[in-house]
Formats: sequence, structure tokens, C-alpha cells
Amino acid sequence: MEASAEVSAPVASRRRGEALRRAIFDAVIEQLGSVGYAKLSTNRVAAAAGTGKAALYRRWSNKEELVRDALLDLLPEPPRVDLSASLRDGLLAQLTYLNSTLFDSKGAAFQAFAAAAADQPSELRAFLHETVSVPCQERIAELLRLHTAVPDKDRPLIAAAGPAMLMYHCMSGSLKSTDTQIEAVVDGLLLPLCRER
Repeated sequence: MEASAEVSAPVASRRRGEALRRAIFDAVIEQLGSVGYAKLSTNRVAAAAGTGKAALYRRWSNKEELVRDALLDLLPEPPRVDLSASLRDGLLAQLTYLNSTLFDSKGAAFQAFAAAAADQPSELRAFLHETVSVPCQERIAELLRLHTAVPDKDRPLIAAAGPAMLMYHCMSGSLKSTDTQIEAVVDGLLLPLCRER
């Protein structure tokens, strides 16, 4: 028994730094997908990561911070505005990115987090808004500035409309939006709003 403990100890001791951080983040994402945000606990994460709770609390003071950092690590950057693309193509690219972020990037985990947003602490709701919705809205506003005569004061409202619909779709527990549904948001909502100004 003592010999086997001596053999396994060096393996565990080498798992530090980035390797340990990656194992913890992977465990958070797996736990979000399997048990959801409400039931996720530092005990579960530590066990899934093969470490102790102390390793978590040295880096994060609570579950909210841990989940925030794990999701931030997971999220892709929204696409840059393609100056050569049409307004419609640019809008489709931004909403397709948002849709993929909500559902494809370990989607079950992110959807579990997003769907429980109303019950989460305000800092996590702010995180969800600032890291997912706002970057997409900023790029849509830039597209509107480049391609339309929409006044400055109206751009933020129009830019928020498409992402708001997709976020609601995700948070209501619906399946991933199809390309046809995203096109309907662009053609039936965003482009008419631009023309009416």
C-alpha cells in the first residue's frame, strides 16, 4: 500500500499551473452540462478535476468567480466586421456567432448557465451580458454605422434587438436557432428597422 502511494504521489504533484487550471475549467464545463449551475459545487468540480478544494479556493473565492473564469476561457471572440461584406451578410455573421457561442461551445454547459441567469448573482448576469451580448451588439452597431443612415441615438437599440432574441431563445431552454430562424431575425426585424429610420 505504501509503495503504490509513493508511486502515485509524483504524478499528482506534477499537475500544477496551467495543467491544473485546465483540468479545473474542464471540470466546471462538464459539471455545468451534467448537473447545471444550481447544483454545481466546488466539491464536485474538485473531484472531477482530480484535486482538492483548497486548490480551487487558492484561485477563486467562490463558485461564481470559478464559473465566470471557466466560461470566459471557453468563449470565442466575435467576428470582426468585414468591411467588404453587405449589411445583411454582416448581421448574419454576428448572429450566427452568437448562436454558436450559446449552443456549440460546450453548448450544454453554456445553456445551463444562461438559462439560470435570472436566479444568479448580479455579477454573473453582468458577466453574461458583457462577454456575450455586448461585443455582438457593438459589432452590429458598427455595421449600422457603415451601411445605414440610422441615427447614432437609435443604433444601440437596433443593435440589441437581434442578440436579445437569440439570448431569450437560449435562456428559455429552446434548441439552437436554425440558419432559417437567424435569417428571419435579420430579414424580418433588423433590416426593416434600419429602413424605417
